[in-house]
Amino acid sequence: MKRRTIRQLVRVEPPKIKGSRFLATLGPARTEDEAKALLAEVRAEMPDATHHVFAWRIDPSTTRADDDGEPSGTGGKPLLARLEGHDLEQVAVVVTRYYGGTKLGTGGLVRAYGGAASAAIDAAEVVEEVVRIRVSLRCSHGLVGPLQGVAARHEGEVSMEWTTPPTVHIDVPLGGEDALWEELVERAAGQVDRC
Repeated sequence: MKRRTIRQLVRVEPPKIKGSRFLATLGPARTEDEAKALLAEVRAEMPDATHHVFAWRIDPSTTRADDDGEPSGTGGKPLLARLEGHDLEQVAVVVTRYYGGTKLGTGGLVRAYGGAASAAIDAAEVVEEVVRIRVSLRCSHGLVGPLQGVAARHEGEVSMEWTTPPTVHIDVPLGGEDALWEELVERAAGQVDRC
């Protein structure tokens, strides 16, 4: 299973609309905390802006959208709709507005915010990456090397905590965790504990 995401921050500024500026910042956000941090960065960078409308989509069930004072449904929802429409995950978008003196109406706001988000997505390098799930285990020091070999056969990415006993984290493609665990137990002759 793969997910579509981005790896680098992108900022675009489409042409002004009736004097209002819209700056779209699109960035990777693997967690809601990372999405909140991106929003805080943009707010700190542009504290004099009128609005910082935002949306994020960590996965299909972890989303959020906010109009930041614009009329309900005119900002955050169009941003989230663009993320969903491009099937992007682990991303956040913030569209910053500097009011230009002319009201745009609800339809105009939906088009302006959605258009700014689309421009940022179009400017970003969208990548597909394998969705992974973590399998963590404890084993003796002597089993670490052989178990890393098992992980490699299952396309696992290994990270270690050199505790006593060592903790091995293996990020394996989603759906492959059961086969990985079975081979780990077999290779270690049952001398592993899942954590």
